[in-house]
Amino acid sequence: MRKIILAQIFLIFSFSGIGQLQDSTQLFTPSPELFKTNHMLAEDAEAIILLDSGRSEYNENFELIFTHTTRIKILSEEGASWGNVLIPHSKDDSLITLAAKSYHLNEKDSVITEQLMTENISKKLNTSGVIENYFQIPGTMKGSIIEYAYQLKISDWKLLNNWYFQKDIPVINSTYTTEVPNYILFYKFLEGIRSLENLQRKSIKKMVNGKQTEVLIETFKMLDIPGYRQEKDIPGADYFISKIKFHLAEYTLPGKKTEFLLPQDYEELAFNWASDAYFKQIYLRSSYLQEVIDRIYHPQLAKMKVIQGFYYYFRNNFTVDNSFNDKSLEEVYTAGRGTAQQINMLLAKTLNQAGFDGYLLALSTIENRPSYPELPYFELFDQFVTMVRYNNTNFFMDASDKNLLFNMLPPNYINNGGLVISKIAPGFVPLTFNHQDKEFVTAQFEVSDTSTINGVYEVRREGYAVYSFDTRFLSTNRSYNDYLIETIFENMNWNIKKHEVNDEFDNNKFLKEYLEFTRPADSIAKNYMEIKPVIFNEFEQSPLTAEERQNPITVYVPIVR
Repeated sequence: MRKIILAQIFLIFSFSGIGQLQDSTQLFTPSPELFKTNHMLAEDAEAIILLDSGRSEYNENFELIFTHTTRIKILSEEGASWGNVLIPHSKDDSLITLAAKSYHLNEKDSVITEQLMTENISKKLNTSGVIENYFQIPGTMKGSIIEYAYQLKISDWKLLNNWYFQKDIPVINSTYTTEVPNYILFYKFLEGIRSLENLQRKSIKKMVNGKQTEVLIETFKMLDIPGYRQEKDIPGADYFISKIKFHLAEYTLPGKKTEFLLPQDYEELAFNWASDAYFKQIYLRSSYLQEVIDRIYHPQLAKMKVIQGFYYYFRNNFTVDNSFNDKSLEEVYTAGRGTAQQINMLLAKTLNQAGFDGYLLALSTIENRPSYPELPYFELFDQFVTMVRYNNTNFFMDASDKNLLFNMLPPNYINNGGLVISKIAPGFVPLTFNHQDKEFVTAQFEVSDTSTINGVYEVRREGYAVYSFDTRFLSTNRSYNDYLIETIFENMNWNIKKHEVNDEFDNNKFLKEYLEFTRPADSIAKNYMEIKPVIFNEFEQSPLTAEERQNPITVYVPIVR
């Protein structure tokens, strides 16, 4: 749980039984030396977590019990806010125990203890149906050590708690232990850029649900974790916070048949999707498509030109309209509008009906979270595009974006790989940049002794430079002419004699810009003058030489200038 300081009025309540259970909750008593010991991560930190320990286990009654203990050393006046604690849980869960104490040294180096009293705990049910238990640990101040521990009975035994190793402040020791009967299988997903310090695994016999049961105990540990920093250009920002997540995959309760909830791998997921009636229609013939196929598919055309023709037909003639989400593909085709997924499904369906190997491809955008084929995460995908396989080469298309070129996906879609939804060829395919963000600037000019520059600039834009330019100037009710007008108003002291932008084609679209001008020098001082010859998309400094980073930087597209 991240640092939370609340400015809300909470309803005071009393936990049934908490008063008695509080005293029995085990909290440690720190030694005087612990107050004086400094850690390398403590520098510049307002507080540091000495221990964050959690445990999830099934008890004899097959109830899922979660226990959490946190111990924090307060290093500054600002750090005292970590004594304000919020414990959220579902309204169906039960808070069994709760205890909290603060410790500090007196002038004789004796440890003084202050304990949280039950009457100082507040409770509120928020609008999301989550109960928020709030308290302020008494005696929290600079130099003190605070600790709180609680135990929850989780209402749904299928919901094993996820565990965040990393917090806003440094953590010295973060440990999470799970005890799971052998007839329950959870998939585990370790996220972030840090590896586990240790993974301990052993099996024991214990009574669960009234029976002697084989139980797998796993302990996940990380040590010396720096506080998480928010940084620019991070793909899937939450992904890079170090944590472990659990998803129930299958279970076989005693005397019951096995319930399968998640596939074993991406190939099984893709196969299952392709078997669904909704996705299956991509591979079925439909009479309403035959007219456009006959119109575009001329036998004398090269096959690649035909594929491009289908792509440009759907890209140019269909508009994204999310209100069509519940419409059939035929209704989308007739109206010329639908969701991005529906438009790409129609393109894949048309390619298949014309005799090509067209597929729907599921993707995760970089902002959603990184995708790694070797670490299946089945709730990953948030976008669907089209792929066609021709001459053993994969070509990718998103017909929902009118500014994309052929075999081009939006830069934030190039996220390691995509999942082919197919019964014949299911699985992950790699995604790479088939285009660069490329601009060539050629300048011919003369500099006079009156500090005047006369000349011509010519710019050629290719690949993603075309996409970004068109995205800016070919949006609703805008055109290249808006760019020409903006150029004039941004350079009022220039005499622009001619300025034009033209689109041309060589397999794919490229842009040629021509600018003829007379302009003054940028600065004049005594016997010299200064000019900047390149005026388009100039980088003042390299975007990759930033300050030292905690997380990897995302370059959304290869840049060539």
